[in-house]
Amino acid sequence: MFSDRPTTVRRGTDRRPGESALLDAIRRGEVQSVLMLGLDRMGRSLTDLAAFLETCRVAGVTLWVDEQGIDTAGSNGLSLFDMPRMMAVRLRQSRRDRILRGQAASRALSIRAGRPPIAPTKIEKAKLLLNAGKGVRQAARLSGISAASVSRPKDSMGAAFAVN
Repeated sequence: MFSDRPTTVRRGTDRRPGESALLDAIRRGEVQSVLMLGLDRMGRSLTDLAAFLETCRVAGVTLWVDEQGIDTAGSNGLSLFDMPRMMAVRLRQSRRDRILRGQAASRALSIRAGRPPIAPTKIEKAKLLLNAGKGVRQAARLSGISAASVSRPKDSMGAAFAVN
């Protein structure tokens, strides 16, 4: 069993000893099959994944990827249809990981995501227009906010903001 702990990698340094040991064992012919949880576990980039797959192919090592249900030991082995699917999964997983890391970093810095809140002056103007008998759409247009924002429930915008 080969495993690595998640670490940050600096350019030019390899901090994945488990991956390196696995590749060395494959090259020495000590491994016949590799069982992986997912494709995102191998390599840090698409190039690393392709190099790993080529190393397995050259050494005659079969590969089973549990999450994607890919098995190269079958009668067809690694088909031409599996390769693009594996590459797409790898790209999607790495993109998702980058997004989640960015969201976690912004939360740690207390950076608010999403649309900015509506200015209180616009809310007050919409309330006054609604109380004056204007319709939701007209109040929204005149106050410079959306009709959906004018139509929000009482508890989120205040009791005077209710739609008649």
